[in-house]
Formats: sequence, C-alpha cells, structure tokens
Amino acid sequence: MNRDGEAGCARSLAGEGRRIMVVGPSGAGKSTLLKSLGLMDGQVKKTEALVYLDEAIDTPGEMLSVPRYYNAIILNSVRASLILFVIDAGRKTRLPARIALALKAPVLGVIAKTDAASPAELAEAEATLEGAGVKEVVRVSAKSGEGIEELQSRLFSQSRPA
Repeated sequence: MNRDGEAGCARSLAGEGRRIMVVGPSGAGKSTLLKSLGLMDGQVKKTEALVYLDEAIDTPGEMLSVPRYYNAIILNSVRASLILFVIDAGRKTRLPARIALALKAPVLGVIAKTDAASPAELAEAEATLEGAGVKEVVRVSAKSGEGIEELQSRLFSQSRPA
C-alpha cells in the first residue's frame, strides 16, 4: 500500500518500458482500478478522451459502445504492453465478439466490483469476456483489495515492453 492507503506497483512499469491500457464500458471501474494499482494519481472522474499516463492509457467507455471507435482501440493497442479488459461484475455487459483477437498486445480480462456480485453474475461476466476473445481473467475489488496483488504481479509477468 502507498501512503494514501492504495496499492501501488512495487516496480515501475515505465522504467521497464511497459504501459497498461484499460478498456471497458463506462462505469466499469477502469480509472478506479488504475488508481488502486498506483498507476494514476488524483481524483477519479469520468474519462472523456484517451488519457496517456506514464504507465497507463485510460480509455473512455464510449470507445466500446460506439462501433466506429473500435479502430481507435485497435490503433492505440500498439502503444500498450498489456491490455486490461475491465467489466463490472454486477452489470450486464456486451462486448464486441472476439475483439481481443484484433488487439496488438496481450489481453487480460478483469472482472471488477466482485465484492458486490453474486456467483451467477461472476460466471456471466467471465462468459462475456470469453466471448470477446479474452483467455485469462482476474477478479478484483478496488474497495476490498481482493485480487489487486494478483493483478499487480500479472502486470509484469504478462506484459511485454511496448
């Protein structure tokens, strides 16, 4: 945990030439996840446009809800060493079929807000990510801290230098 009580990456992703890109629908918890991982400072607020940070790329949720923006996700994926597909465990989500296969960096699915989800909702979230072409999934809760350490370790083991 850092001095603000949030988990932070023990090593610097930027120092190793790595950058994480978060993609997911509006309200899924992308920015909150970045803050929990120590990759973003400041107050979490609605992401209006692509935000390039030293160690992350935060995307607005509209990029997944408007098909003409899919190309922006694909084009910006070359700047990432790992892409996190983040969805809210308690919310029914539709993702473009097999979109993860078009991205230029490894993709890891992240089911957020697991502390408030039922087993059925968690299973549905996993199926949604699988339909989008995601092969591996981590369950996290920024509120309780569940899964954050596991995700941090995967940031280094599964990402490749950008």
